[in-house]
Amino acid sequence: MEVEPTKNVQEVSELLEPFGLENLADVDVSYHVGYIKNADGEIEYTKPLPSVRARAGRNTQQLSDFISQADPVNITPSKRKPINRDHKLIVAFSDSQIDYREIDGKLNPIHDERALEVVRLMCQALRPDTIVNLGDTIDLSALSRFDKDSTHFDHSMQPAFNRVHRLYAELRADNPLARIVEVDSNHNTRLKKFMLKNASALYGLKQAGAEHDYPVMSYPYLANLGAVGVEWVSGYGGAELVYGEEYNAPPIIFKHGMYTGVSVTNKEAIHNPETHVVRGHTHRPEVAHRTMRNGTYLTYMVVGVTCSITGDVPSVYSSVDDRNQVVRTQEKWQQSLAVIHDYQDGTYQFDNVMIHSGIAKYNGKVYDGNE
Repeated sequence: MEVEPTKNVQEVSELLEPFGLENLADVDVSYHVGYIKNADGEIEYTKPLPSVRARAGRNTQQLSDFISQADPVNITPSKRKPINRDHKLIVAFSDSQIDYREIDGKLNPIHDERALEVVRLMCQALRPDTIVNLGDTIDLSALSRFDKDSTHFDHSMQPAFNRVHRLYAELRADNPLARIVEVDSNHNTRLKKFMLKNASALYGLKQAGAEHDYPVMSYPYLANLGAVGVEWVSGYGGAELVYGEEYNAPPIIFKHGMYTGVSVTNKEAIHNPETHVVRGHTHRPEVAHRTMRNGTYLTYMVVGVTCSITGDVPSVYSSVDDRNQVVRTQEKWQQSLAVIHDYQDGTYQFDNVMIHSGIAKYNGKVYDGNE
């Protein structure tokens, strides 16, 4: 007896169409195992990860075009001893906007690999106690509500999610004891908005047998954050990491941010008069200070980007010419990361470390992402 397809199956089939697959009979779903090794090189835990492949004889356009959970990365944690210091250290970075333009058959990153390497090198050298990603880690240009500038991003999501996962795997390998946290952001919510608009019946769907895991079509699941020990703070607009609540002093609020325009730090000071704020979003580093009535100093910091600033990222000023090439233009953005010293008494040192042409200099040392 032939069974009438359900509405959900029909919607899944519609999602497969852009990848040259007409229905669920065209694909096989299988599982492979990802794992993390502990400091002794032993497997700590395993986790089944789904993958989708075209069946033999079907239209076999690259199934890397079809979005699935990021490929697992084997991690060999660093065995270096922690740095002995009398305070704690935080490194924060933002707006990597990881994605690729496929031009003439080649994937060209719109994130800046040199800037991301600087982040890795500084975390490797400083061995922070906490690493905070302020969001917009992935760009998800294919799901943007804005008009397309090309077809470059039609098949970019899978390699982008794989790169996000590898970014965290590298940070985790170099900093096995660090707390790593990412806060939600506007680009990450593009996937949620797309699902609610185009396939709401699939929104919130979880993998069977993984009741406490994230929904399959969600950023933390597709980036496979759990496998690399990354804490995910979701709910852009309200998503915040509150740091330092144990001190009898104003805490630091880490978030992506929503305000734009000139003097964003002053806006944050008005809306957050009793906390420090460290955020991203505007692509332009800023630092401002104010003094509370009791004499306490507060700091409001905007961290720069780790994406390309020469026209690769779709923006108001970016463009693609009639030869399908990105027009090189210097955006009015700056690259940076934050290093924050926590003296464990409610006082902090906030350093916005600039990155220029893949190089950062901090405390007399050079971190070269070009090498």
